[in-house]
Formats: sequence, C-alpha cells, structure tokens
Amino acid sequence: MAVYDKAYELARELKESPEYKEYQKAKQALQEKESAIEILKKYRRQQFMVQTALMAGKEPDEKIKSEFSKTQEIVDMHGPIQRFIAAEERILITLTDIQKILNDSLNMLEYM
Repeated sequence: MAVYDKAYELARELKESPEYKEYQKAKQALQEKESAIEILKKYRRQQFMVQTALMAGKEPDEKIKSEFSKTQEIVDMHGPIQRFIAAEERILITLTDIQKILNDSLNMLEYM
C-alpha cells in the first residue's frame, strides 16, 4: 500500500535529518560510558516517580525529591548526558510536529 511506502520513506528521511544524526552521535557517546548510562537510568526512574506522584495529585516523598535533586545536579554537570537529553528532546519535538501535521491534515478528533 502506498501509505506504508510513504511512511518508510519518511523514516528514511528522518534518519538523514540533522536532529536524528545528532541524536545518534549523542547516543553513541553515552553508550561508551557505562556509568553515564546508569546515571541516566537512575535519573529517568526518579523523574518518573516524581511525575507519577504529581499526576496523582500528591506531593512526592521528601526522600525521593532529595534524591532526584542530587541526581539532577549530576546530570547537569555531565556533558554526554546533557547532550543526549537535548538531542532526544529535539528528535521527539520533530516526531510530535509530524504527528500534529498528520492529525490536523486528517481532521482527527483531539481529546486534549
């Protein structure tokens, strides 16, 4: 079907985009440092716990907030992690923009 062919074509184009190339470079640099990956995983777990509490209308536990704050400080000082997070955000913005274009073009019902 032509629609799927276009989707694969879009994926190929995205792989050639500066955003995706930067994401891949940042990902590679991060993967070369096991300690950086562990810090990022810890950061994401703690971030999820804080966000989950907030979405449930609760204040996150002080211990969790304190640990997250400390991990955030480490992340802020760690160049490869910062570059990865920034590159990831840029590619996700691109994907979100594409999704919005498709939704708008197809006049899809928005629930939010």
